[in-house]
Amino acid sequence: MKSPKSQTHLSERQLLQAVSIRLKPYRMRLIGALLLLFISVPLINFHPMVWGFVADALLEQTLTTKTLSLWLFLMVGAYVVGLATSGLHSYLLEKTGQAFVRDIRVELFQKFEQQSIPYHRDHSTGDFVTRMTSDVDAMEQSVLQGLTALLEELMTFIFVAGVVVWISPLVGLASILPLALAFIFIKKYNLKVKAVYQGIRAQLGQMGSFVQDRLAGVFVSQSYGREAYEVHHFEKNADRFYQASIQASRLRNTFFPMVSLLGFINNGIMLGLGGWLILNESPYFTLGALLAYRGFWWRLQSPIRTIAQTSDIVQRARAAASRIIELLEAPIAIMDAPDAVDVQAFGGQIVFKDVHFAYDPGKPILRGVDVKIAAGEFVAIAGSSGAGKSTLLNMIPRFYEVDQGEIRIDEIELRECRLASLRRQIAYVGQEHYLFDTSIRENLLYAAPHASEDQLLLAARQANAHAFIESLPQGYETRVGQNGVKLSGGQRQRLSLARAFLMPTKILLLDEPTASVEPESEALIHQALLERTHARRGTTVLVTHRVDLLEHAPRILFMDAGRVAADGSHASLLQSCTAYREAYHRWRNELV
Repeated sequence: MKSPKSQTHLSERQLLQAVSIRLKPYRMRLIGALLLLFISVPLINFHPMVWGFVADALLEQTLTTKTLSLWLFLMVGAYVVGLATSGLHSYLLEKTGQAFVRDIRVELFQKFEQQSIPYHRDHSTGDFVTRMTSDVDAMEQSVLQGLTALLEELMTFIFVAGVVVWISPLVGLASILPLALAFIFIKKYNLKVKAVYQGIRAQLGQMGSFVQDRLAGVFVSQSYGREAYEVHHFEKNADRFYQASIQASRLRNTFFPMVSLLGFINNGIMLGLGGWLILNESPYFTLGALLAYRGFWWRLQSPIRTIAQTSDIVQRARAAASRIIELLEAPIAIMDAPDAVDVQAFGGQIVFKDVHFAYDPGKPILRGVDVKIAAGEFVAIAGSSGAGKSTLLNMIPRFYEVDQGEIRIDEIELRECRLASLRRQIAYVGQEHYLFDTSIRENLLYAAPHASEDQLLLAARQANAHAFIESLPQGYETRVGQNGVKLSGGQRQRLSLARAFLMPTKILLLDEPTASVEPESEALIHQALLERTHARRGTTVLVTHRVDLLEHAPRILFMDAGRVAADGSHASLLQSCTAYREAYHRWRNELV
């Protein structure tokens, strides 16, 4: 499977717009946090000015106890109020960040659930998981840490730069000049590191996909003694991630010391130029001003270093955000038409009219299928591998969209129905009998949450699952593990059938419903399926090559190369269709 990728790379503007839209519900909270920041920064950075005023007053011998007490009170009071407003500012931003990340995760999961089956077929589940966990965490780090630090330090730099220029325009502007060069370095660093971090996130996604795939197939690798090979394969993936991370580290440790050096140079300018002005008894710069500059120097250099480090965090988060937004902005291939309607109940008639379909362009799977299935009818679909049997079945719940032609249920074209109302009225059992990591009861009730206990037990008996469920220590409350790992293949298939039987629908679709069950269970399931038809409880369409079921099926569609090559009962097809007759005898011989 390939990693999820959008068709076009998101520009900076598109990415910013997508994030801004999702932050819009919290704009009042963000405005409040910004106002608190405007208040806290000047108050927290007020104290070096007090030192300067007090030092000049001491030198001029104009300082009194009362004046000193007043300055001390103002300094401490301003700092305490600044800390309080800064704490409230940080809390509001953190609360906003947590809510933003929660919304992103929910939106991502909703998008995954809504995406079409072809989309999930073509993309890696492991990469999805990486994006929803690691990439969202990286975004969270940016929103909670990067955004807070960046705003606070940028505001601090602007305020302190303004104060030092106000104290002495000459010394202030001279000391700020190296810091302007530092910002140029940071911009160049961002341009270089952006592509590196995008590569790192992509490598992480590939590692997640590899791990998910190999852990799911650990039985196969152990069966063939390939554990060492898989470890070596993973080691190569991990090494690629390591190399990409080292490249980022090399850039980081080249640029950051240069930024720190430029920040330190302004310290020398302050001391050298300020000291020279004092030695020459300049009226524009005093010892108190030099002392205040010493306090402000750290508040000038610290933001530069923090902005550089935060910029690094933001670049990591930008790469993660890009991968997330690409998923959120990816179009949904199969969705409701604007005028689609809810259908309350189907009678069960299914009509295919000149249906064509291909998974990949130029490689048709279905070629002009024309079939009418009456309401309440039992129809088996047979054919060789690749003939289009499962694809034909999957078109009915609209898991895939027809390329040409149309499918109607009770004269209603599928695209005229809302997907939710369509699929609520179709019970489907595919070849993958997935069970959720919860109890047997919850897995069965997944299809019909409001079913009664009697209905639950009846469905389990029809699938010949009740006896084995009751034999388990906790019965219906037994947890089955991820994908039913604690059960056998046949048990999982019977539970999947029971889940479908429990659904009160007029259309039942089954893809090889008894492929993994033992002969005794197969006979009982076949009987339950035929009884459903005899009792006129709905339409049943199933894909099968099981000869016992084909022999009892009232009607068989035999498919060959994407077309319905023959249509009739088992006896009539044996007489009229050579391809069916040969396939039937081949399937029967496989049982011997």
